Amino acid sequence: MNPTLAAIGVGALLGLAATARAEGPSCWVYFGTSATDDRRGIYRSKLDQDSGSLTVPVKVADKEDMQFMAFSPDKSHLYSLAEIPRGSGPREGIETYSVNAATGALTHVAERESDGSSGCHISVDPTGRFVLTANYGERYVEVFPIAKDGTVGERSCIVHHAGSGPDKTRQETAHPHSVNVDPTGRFAIVCDLGLDKVFIYKLDASKGTLSPNDQPFVSVEPGSGPRHFAFHPDGRHAFVINEMGWTITAFDWNSEKGTLTPITTVPILNKSYSGPLNTSAEVVVAKSGNFVYGSNRGDNSLVVHSFDPETGKMAFVQRITDGINTPRNYAIDPSGKWLVCANLHANTATIYGVDTQTGRLTLTGTVQVPEALCVRFVPVGGS
Repeated sequence: MNPTLAAIGVGALLGLAATARAEGPSCWVYFGTSATDDRRGIYRSKLDQDSGSLTVPVKVADKEDMQFMAFSPDKSHLYSLAEIPRGSGPREGIETYSVNAATGALTHVAERESDGSSGCHISVDPTGRFVLTANYGERYVEVFPIAKDGTVGERSCIVHHAGSGPDKTRQETAHPHSVNVDPTGRFAIVCDLGLDKVFIYKLDASKGTLSPNDQPFVSVEPGSGPRHFAFHPDGRHAFVINEMGWTITAFDWNSEKGTLTPITTVPILNKSYSGPLNTSAEVVVAKSGNFVYGSNRGDNSLVVHSFDPETGKMAFVQRITDGINTPRNYAIDPSGKWLVCANLHANTATIYGVDTQTGRLTLTGTVQVPEALCVRFVPVGGS
C-alpha cells in the first residue's frame, strides 16, 4: 500500500474514533429559573454522560419566573409555570414549548393563563393527556387537558383545599405544594404543607377530573409540612420530604387501591445545626431504587439514605455540602450516574458523580445559571 494512503487511512480512522468519543451518550439539561430581570427564562446545557461535564448554559426561553417544568412522556413538549404580567398583578401561566431533541431548541407554541398567581408545581400524567398544577397561595389543584397538538386546553377540574395546621406562622391555611400522578395514571398525589396531609385523588382519564380516593389522605407528623413526593421505581413505595420537619417519610404504595401506608420517617437535618432557619425541599430516588436523596436549604446540604425495599428501612449514608446553596430542586440523569442540583441563591448548578453501589455523591463541576430553580433532562435525539 502507498505509505501516503496508509497514513491517510490511519488518520481517518483516528478521526472517526475521536468523533465517536466526542459523540458519546449525552442529554440536554433544562434549568427553570425564578429570575424576573433580563436574566429571566429557561436555560439549556448539554451533559456528557461519560465524563459528567456540562456545557455553558444558554437561554432558550424568555419568560419571567419560569419556576417548575415538566415534559410530556415522549419529550416532544415542555410545560412550564411562569408569570404573565397584568395590570392588577402577575397571573400564573402555563407555557407550552415544542422540543427539538436533536438541537435542544425550544419553540414557544402556546400560553394558558390561570386564575391564580402562586403556582408552585407542575406535572404531566404518564399518558401525556393532562397537565396538573398545585397552587400554594390560592390553595387549589388544577387539571388541564392536553390537545393533540400538545397545547394546554381549558381547565377541566379545580379542587380547593381548606383548613390549617398547628404552626400558625406557616400553616395558617392549606398550602398544596406538589401534585404527582402515579405510574398507572389512576391517582394523583398532592402534598399539602399547610394541612400536614398527603391527599390521594382518583384521576378520571375520560373527563380530566379529580375526586377523593377511598383513602382520601394520609397524615404526617403535625407541623412537618409535607412538600414534595417521589415514587420508587418498583411501584410499591413512595417518599415525602417534609419541609418544616426536616424529615423524609417512606410509604408502602398500593397501586390497585391507591393507598399510602407510612413505614418510617428519618431526619435529614444535622443535629448540631444552629444557623438560619432550615427548610427541606426536594426528594429524589436513585434509578436503582436503593438510595433516596433529600435537600436542606439553610443547612445547605444534600443527604443520602439507603433504602431496603424488602424491609422498608432507611439508613444514613452521606451529607454533602460541597457547592450547595439553597438546593430548591435537583434530578438524576437518565443514566443514573450524575446528579445535577439547582442552587437558587448561588446562581449555579452543580454536578455530582453518583456512586451507583454506595449512593454517595462527589462534586465534579459547576456552571452558572441565574436563580436556578428546577432541573429536567431530555436525551439528545430523543432516544
